[in-house]
Amino acid sequence: MVNNGIKYFLILLLAVLIVVVMLQVIFRFVIHQPLARTEELARYCLVWLTFLGAAYAMSARAHVGVEFLINLVPLGVRKGMVLLAALVSLIFFLIIIGQGYELMQRSMTQLTPVLRLPMGIVYSVIPLSGLIFVMNLFHVTLEEMRKKEEA
Repeated sequence: MVNNGIKYFLILLLAVLIVVVMLQVIFRFVIHQPLARTEELARYCLVWLTFLGAAYAMSARAHVGVEFLINLVPLGVRKGMVLLAALVSLIFFLIIIGQGYELMQRSMTQLTPVLRLPMGIVYSVIPLSGLIFVMNLFHVTLEEMRKKEEA
């Protein structure tokens, strides 16, 4: 359910990015009056698309994996490898959440140059995507463990 909402938010962000970049090109090369707001908004849309897109991609299992190596080992070892990978990933995601939250808090007083938004809002995608990564990690790992039991 959360991932479904993220998917539609990503579609909206991509649509905004396309419109903003198109406006930037029109104003810069046709009207010869570049818009500063469009450049900054496009940059922040791309940052949010990247972080949230990567978190969403985990739920769709769209990240690169090395499954052929895992499939070469016995079932018991496979489960151990899946759990080890999940544990290492969880530690990494928890670091992302903690450090991202710290960065977000520290930069709330700093404003973006043109849009005058607190940079903390821009950086809030880091801990947010980390939380989504953790949620999807649990879901994907449980599915993997169940799938391996059935194999």
